[in-house]
Order: sequence, then structure tokens, then C-alpha cells
Amino acid sequence: MTSQAPASPATSAQTKTDKANLRIIEGRVATGIFRLGFPLALAMALQSTFNLIDMLVVSRLPDGKEAVAALAICDLVAMVPTILANGISNASAAIISRRAGEKDARAVSFFTWQSLSLVTWLSVVFGVIGGLFAVPITEGVFGAKGQMATLTIEYMTVIVGGCFSILLLLQICAIMRALGDGKTPLILLVGSNILNLFWTIVMVYGNDPAGVAPDALSWAPKIAESLGIPPMGVLGAAWSTIFSRCFALAIGAIILARRSPLVTFHAKDLSLTRRAFNQLWRIAWPNSAQFVLRIGVVLFFLAVITRHFTTATDSSSATAFGICTRLETIVLFMSMGWGAAASTYVGQNLGAGFDKRALLSGWVAASFNSVFTLGILLAFLFYSTEIIGIFNNEPDVIKVGQSYLQIVGASYLFFGLAVVISQALAGAGATMAGFTIDALVLLGLVVPATLIVIGVTDLTHAMTWSLIAGGNVVTGLVYTAWFKRGKWLAHQV
Repeated sequence: MTSQAPASPATSAQTKTDKANLRIIEGRVATGIFRLGFPLALAMALQSTFNLIDMLVVSRLPDGKEAVAALAICDLVAMVPTILANGISNASAAIISRRAGEKDARAVSFFTWQSLSLVTWLSVVFGVIGGLFAVPITEGVFGAKGQMATLTIEYMTVIVGGCFSILLLLQICAIMRALGDGKTPLILLVGSNILNLFWTIVMVYGNDPAGVAPDALSWAPKIAESLGIPPMGVLGAAWSTIFSRCFALAIGAIILARRSPLVTFHAKDLSLTRRAFNQLWRIAWPNSAQFVLRIGVVLFFLAVITRHFTTATDSSSATAFGICTRLETIVLFMSMGWGAAASTYVGQNLGAGFDKRALLSGWVAASFNSVFTLGILLAFLFYSTEIIGIFNNEPDVIKVGQSYLQIVGASYLFFGLAVVISQALAGAGATMAGFTIDALVLLGLVVPATLIVIGVTDLTHAMTWSLIAGGNVVTGLVYTAWFKRGKWLAHQV
């Protein structure tokens, strides 16, 4: 009797990849979507949660008010390269998943390295901008002054200068999920955020000679003292973020290179070609523009709230709006996770010629997302006082925040539906459809309706929240109608 030789790592990885691909194009759609989507949705939701906790840490500093404001400004600046890179990630995921469905391993490898090369160049450009232009951006564009300006410049120089860490990490995760791997991105994203949270606490407070660290975090100064880390404040939060992302990026790059049989290294693929750039950018730019548009509408409503509901001595409404929109990112990020699963299933099934499975995949992912969104909504409604109070316990802030969650929260199911279907359309390469829908609804309906209401009546909080909620409902319905028509199934990438 002869013993069977153990499978080599390459053979084992090939087998896992084959099983994942077969599960996507032949297995039960609901089971497969859940296995791929749940880890991605969890990773994205937790990433949003960790970001909230990260801000809580710096808010406890003596200059916590200025620190939180500095992070808010830097978040907006750092969002620009992230949005552009997200468009490239979605475009490359659509192409890679389609080629994987066609079993074209050479094309999978080519677009993997081409997309990584493109994101690297994008990182270099914005890294230089963050390193050299932090002062004019902070003081000239945002008009920041005093301690807030100092903290913003310090944080922006590091976080935008080191944006390669998050852009390349997200790109590697996008490639993995395009190939049907949802668990590894979960481990990388959650692991990096846990590591970031740990080092943020240690580096922000340092050895804490002033004793500002909360009692619950008394362990952090001991670790910092043993490592010789002084109090670094906001700058410590920036460096801990870069360090944690780089650690996850290195692990992700090794895993992608060694455990993905469809991805083989060819040095010439690192040299960005005009053909690949054009193909990627044709799909990427509408997706990037779509997110820029959404952020622009949020800023529009922030301006409306600041102008109509705040005074020099009372910023309660703006504070409540800021807290609620940050809480809302949990719904957004989780929906993007389920949408990423839908994108992979749509791309691979279209590549294999299974149009009906591609259409069904979008509906199934949207259904799963609705169940989890409902759970988050109920938590927001039943525990709104406690949740808002974590960030600010002033009665006026809590009151305004509660009204926001009650009115806008009711539209979260439609909001999540729009995000998932938008990502499913991106999986087919039909990103122009998503951009067009958002532009028509948000710029053609929501913004004009808001301006009309402002012009004919005295605006109230409830009116403002209703306009936002109405936009979410209409957007969700339009996406549903367009997806159901199925014309996007014939889109070529």
C-alpha cells in the first residue's frame, strides 16, 4: 500500500481557489453570498467603529476639542485619495472577477499588478501633496488657526503623506475578494484596526506624566514608559495608524503573492500601460465621482445646518449632525461590504455567462444587508441617548441627534439598498449608471428641493431631516428599478 504524497502549498492554494470560484458560479447563491459577504460587511463595520473609538481617545486630551476638529479636517482631505483609489479598486475588482469567471489567469495577473501600480502612483502624488502642502491646505483652504491649525498640520503631514498604506491595503483586499476570498480581508482590516487602537492609546498618552489618561486606560502609560514613548498627542494617533496599516499591508502582499494561484508575478506587468490605464479609469472615474458627489451633498447639508441652526454660542445642531453622520458610516461601510460580495458574484457570473445568477446575487446581497441594517437601526433608536451621549452628553445635542436618527434612520433600509446595488452594478463595470442615478436624484431633486423649502418657509430640524431621508428613499427606489430592468447585464469590461 502506497501513501499519497501531501499536496504542495501551491496545489492546496489552487484547490481552495478553484473551490471558491466554483462556489460563486455553481453553488447556492444565498449561502455563497453570506460566506463571502458577512466577513466583508463585518470588517467594514468594525473599521468604522474603530475610527469612532480612535476619535474618542484624542477627545480626552487637554486640547481634545481642537484635536477632534483637526481630525475632522484631515478626514476630509484624506478622503480625496481614498475615494479615487476606491474607484480604481472597484474597477479592478470588476475586471479581475470577470476574468476569473472566464478562467483567464493571465489577464487576472496582468490587471492585478497594473491596478497595484496605478494605486502606487496615486499614493506618491498625494503623499507629496500631504507632505509639502499641509500648511497652505490647513490655513489657506480651511482657515484653521491657533492650536487647531498646529495639530491639523502635524496630523495631515503624516496621515496624507503616508496614504500609500491604506490605499494599497484596500487595493489588495479588493483583489482578494474579487477572487472570492472574504476571510483574509476581514482579518487584515480588523487586525490592523485593533493594532491601531492599541498603539493609538499607547502613543497618544505616552508615559502620561500629566495623568490625563482615563483610569480604564492606566495600562497604556506603563507600556509606553517601558518602551520610552513620550506623550505624542494627535501626532501619535497619526503614526500609530500608519504603522498598523503598513503591518497589515506587508502581510497582505505576502499572502496575495504566495497563496493566490491565479496571480503570478511578471515584472513587465508593473509598468503601467496605456491600455490598462484607460480600461481601469473608464470604469473608475464614475465610481469616484459618485462618492465625491455624496460627500458634497453631506457638506451642503452641513452648511445649511450651520447657517440656520447654529449661533456663535450654540453649535449643538452641527455637533449632533456630525455625530449622527459618523454613526451613519457604520451603515454605509457595512452596506459596502455586502456590496463588495455582490460585485464579486456579479462579475464572476457574468464572466461565466450566468446572467440570471448575477442578477439574483444583487438581490440576495441587498436582502442580507437589509436584515443587518434593521438591527443597527433598532439599536440607534432604542439607545440613542446613550450612544450620542458617549460623544457629547449636552441635552440639546442629544435632543437634535435623537430627532435625526428617528427621521433619517427610517430611510436607512433604502440607503443601504442603494449602496449594495450600486456596488453590484460596479461589479458589472456599469459604474456610469450609479453616478447618473446619484447625480439625478441628489443634484436634480434633493438639493433643489432643499433650496426651495429654505426660500418659502422657515426651515426646521424636522424638515431638514425629512429632505435627507426623502433623498435616501428615492435613491433606493430608483436603483431598484434600474437594477430590475437588467440592461446593465450586457455591459462589457
